[in-house]
Amino acid sequence: MKIEKKLKKLGIKETKEFTKEQKNLVANNVTTSLTMAFPILKNEQANILNKIQNANMFYAQINENLPKINYIYENHKIYFDESIEIKNITDSMLHEIIHFMQDVRKKNDKLNKIGLCNFNELSLHGLGINEGAVQYISAKSLNNVEQTININGIMLRTISPNYYPVLTNLIEQIVFLIGEDELVKAIVLNDNQFVNIFFNTFEENAQDIINLFDEIINFNVKNNSIKDNLRNTARNNLNKSNFAKNETEELKSLYIEIQDLIMRTYFEKQYKLLQTEDDVQNLSTKLENYIQLTGRVEVNDQYYSNCDMYKSGFMNKLDKKLIKIHEQKSKMALTVVYGGRITRLFNKIKSLFNFQ
Repeated sequence: MKIEKKLKKLGIKETKEFTKEQKNLVANNVTTSLTMAFPILKNEQANILNKIQNANMFYAQINENLPKINYIYENHKIYFDESIEIKNITDSMLHEIIHFMQDVRKKNDKLNKIGLCNFNELSLHGLGINEGAVQYISAKSLNNVEQTININGIMLRTISPNYYPVLTNLIEQIVFLIGEDELVKAIVLNDNQFVNIFFNTFEENAQDIINLFDEIINFNVKNNSIKDNLRNTARNNLNKSNFAKNETEELKSLYIEIQDLIMRTYFEKQYKLLQTEDDVQNLSTKLENYIQLTGRVEVNDQYYSNCDMYKSGFMNKLDKKLIKIHEQKSKMALTVVYGGRITRLFNKIKSLFNFQ
């Protein structure tokens, strides 16, 4: 009864179950897209295909305000709007089917987690980072071309301009820093290694980063609700203008905070591990390339990036570190040369006096 009420409230009316042939069509297309985009999944191709083929897929009449494809975890069903042409794979199709594959249950069939998102009695954590990661994988599976967009005063590059662009951009930054394969296995195969790498990399700031991802999701939900109220009421243009301004500033603040935390935590930790000239050069190059992925925020009609300021200061630190490494190498070389001369002199003295 609860699920029936939820579906009615959402505006989803189940009409017809997919045939075996229709399921196979969707399963083959999705599996091929995933394994072609991410070779790390090749060995799991048969398992992925089998899992999707056994999914509960239904046509439905879906409210126009909802996405046209939805996975409902309460009844383990994926609903496709009747207008969907299932032979055409979309990022929405990939996104919801990945959610189906992420569904992990306890023995009593109670939901335990979906990917990186953990559930408990009172709340859920990791929804934001999971949604961003799922969309990153969905968009990349379709070979989406990276675009530069302006969203709420944030100029950023993303492969998903229409769906979770801010979260996807931040995931791209994390993937660049710590690698893609483990993230893909975590999202598609429910492997735990990515979580370990993530927490080992960002340490005491890891949970703060996850929480900020969740704040962006909460921001989206809250502001979509407010937008609906504004559309449905006769509020004046001033109220709408004030809302738009507040919305822009809040999202910019969240984005800069999380981007700054990711960047500083990673590079400051890597700086402490530098030992050789090659280490310094590699980290310098990595920062240069990472900056290209970061976004800028609009301030007084100009676009500003805290990353540029950080980069300038960090490069100065790297220069000093390189000088220090050179000095240490010079001292070691001098010690070896000096030590060698002393040894040769002592051997010469021994030979003169016939020391045994």
